[in-house]
Formats: sequence, structure tokens, C-alpha cells
Amino acid sequence: MLLLKFYIFTFLLSFTFTFAAFIPNGRYLHSSVLIDNKLYFSGGLLSNSSSNITNEFFYLDVSKPFTTTDNVSMPWIDLTYTGGPQKYSATACIGGKNNDMIFIFGGLEPLQSFVNLFDTNKQRWINITSVGNVPPNRSYISCANLDNGLIAIFSGYFNATATYETNDLWIFNTLTLAWSLSNATNAPLSMIQYCAITLPDGNILYIGGVNPGSYVPMNKLPLYNTKSDTWTNLSISGPTPSARGAFSAVLTSDGRIIIFGGSNVNAGVTVLGDLWILDITMFQWSIGKILNPIVNLTLHGHTATLVDNYMFVAFGLFDNHNYSSRIFMLDVSQKDSYKWVTEFTPNITTTTTTPTTTTTVTTSSSNTSSDSKNTSIIIGATFGSIISLIIFVIASILTLKFIDKHVIYS
Repeated sequence: MLLLKFYIFTFLLSFTFTFAAFIPNGRYLHSSVLIDNKLYFSGGLLSNSSSNITNEFFYLDVSKPFTTTDNVSMPWIDLTYTGGPQKYSATACIGGKNNDMIFIFGGLEPLQSFVNLFDTNKQRWINITSVGNVPPNRSYISCANLDNGLIAIFSGYFNATATYETNDLWIFNTLTLAWSLSNATNAPLSMIQYCAITLPDGNILYIGGVNPGSYVPMNKLPLYNTKSDTWTNLSISGPTPSARGAFSAVLTSDGRIIIFGGSNVNAGVTVLGDLWILDITMFQWSIGKILNPIVNLTLHGHTATLVDNYMFVAFGLFDNHNYSSRIFMLDVSQKDSYKWVTEFTPNITTTTTTPTTTTTVTTSSSNTSSDSKNTSIIIGATFGSIISLIIFVIASILTLKFIDKHVIYS
């Protein structure tokens, strides 16, 4: 009888914790993408061992206010139960007729598909079969969105041969699920751990990364012309950032590419924490001035996503080999200065309808108002947890009483 009670109590306790607030663990080499006020994250490594590849899939609801210093109160929503791919070093882009689909390409994984598709409206994964020739599986890549539902994939680490010696460029049509191979000449050397940025004119700029045996210089950037199917090399003026891989890059609406962090083991510096700005009107580098730098904030294998005037730097690996479980938020609204902030308050009058339109966000007008909002979030979450716990405790007591009564009178 006591053993039966123990099993039932253990089950109810496990059930209670199953529905507790989801808080993501630290990770790196994951992928992320923003759709309709939801910042999605997929996969990654949870430790230095490749056996700890995760299929965790979740999003941060950026339509709600939160503070980045309190992970418990942040509006995380876990979707791992949907059965997403288990992979790391993959890349994610939006696609589909209404740009409401998430396409995850490549990655190092145990027997996973090269392309995975998640329908954000139906909140489920869809098995797809690509049409025609399909590129070989690869990882350490960065996809780039083009017009008409097209996505470009360049080079990468080839999983089957454990090399990255092919500088091929493939175009994936998210409407027809068909691949096409570019015939452009003068393509750059093969590379991994780079960042691909689609410019306002539709062309793709490739920044940084690693060639076979060396890092790609940051003052000579390959540009792929999507209209003429040709490659050119751009000479970038200004001070040159140190070469790097596994960094992050975002493009602002006023023509700035902002890169952060990364790593370069050949330069004697393992992990970087510097900020650089590339002005795409003049193609000139400048050092990003952070007014309140965070001491020892060095990251690689993280992701960065622009939500209006804020760059969300998510997860990654610190220089001390610890895994970050945090979101660092950089205010990029000013061209000449940048600031780390912890308070996020969306503009509730703005509604995101497509991934190309981001939510308008503003910082709190006073510390009092932001503290009040954060306190309300914490109190609400705590109160909800207490209520849930009380319900399950009462259910446990009633269940055990029912068992006692049944045993006595049976």
C-alpha cells in the first residue's frame, strides 16, 4: 500500500514540474529566426560532447515586456514536444508563401534531414521531399533570404567527407521545394562559420569565416549579385576588424551591419567580445562604441537577431568555456554609440504581420514603471505556480484518500 502511494505521489509531483515555467539551458551553435513577434531557437550543443546535441525548440515572445536579468519571468514558450530536429551548426531562414515557415538547413546531427520545415501557424513540423538535385549535407553555414521565397546556401563543412573544399552556391525555392545550382564564376574560396547578409538591393554579402587553413580577411568581402549570378570582391575601408568565425551579424534599417564576438584561435585570441560597424553606404568599417561595456563578455557560437532597435545576442560559449543561458540586449538606435540594456518593453500599438516588419520597442520612461511591470510579471508567474501546486497537492490528497477507502471496503 505504501509503495502504491509512493508511485502515485511521484507521478503527480513529476506532472507538476512538467508544467512549470520553461527556462532554456545554456547552449551554443544553435539557430534562431524571428517571425511575428516570436524569436525561435532550435537545437545546439548543451556541452562540449557531441553526444549532447539537443532537439530543444522554443521561442521568446517579444510582444511582451520582460527583463533579461530574470530568466524565470521571461516569456519563454517550449515547443520541444513538437519533435524538432536534433542538430547543431545548422542555419535557419524564413520562407513560404506568407513568410511564416521556418526552414532549418544542414547541421551536424545523427541521421537528420538536410532541410527541416516548421509551420508557425499550425505549430508543427512538416516532412518535405526536395525536388530535383539536392546539395550534399553540410554544416557551419549561414543562409540568406532572397525575393520570391528563395534562400541561398553557400559552401560549408561537408558532413560526409569531413571537408569544406567546395565553393558551391545553391538556391532553394521554398514555394516549390526545388534546388538550383549557381553557375557563377569567380566564386570565393570555400568557407565555414561566416555570416551572410542580404543587402537592400537584394545582393548577398559574405563576411568573415574560415577558409581551409586560414581565416577570411575582413577587408575583402565577397559579394554575390543575385540578379546577374556573378561574384565580386569588395574592398572595405576604415580600420579592419580582426579575422573571426562563429560570430553574429545583423543589418539595421539605416544601412549598418553590426557584428559582435566570434573566435580566432590562430590569432592567439580564442573568443572575442568586440563590436564592429560596417556602413554599407560607404562600405567602411568602424569600431562600435559601447557606453556601458560588460566586463569579460566574450562570446562565440551565439546568434544575434534585430528586434526593432535592439540586437538580441542569445546564448553562445564564453571564453571560459561556460555555456551562456542568457539574452544580452544591445540598444543600436544611435549610430555613434551603443548601450547594453536589460528592460524590454514592446510598443503594443504595433503589430508584426510579416518577418520583414519588426515590433517597435521602446525603453521604459522611468525605473519606477519598469520595476512595476517586472514585479507584476514575477508576481503573476509566482501566483500561477502556487495555484497550480495547490491544485495538484489537493488532487494528491484526494487520490490517496480514495485509495485508502477502496482498500478498506473492497
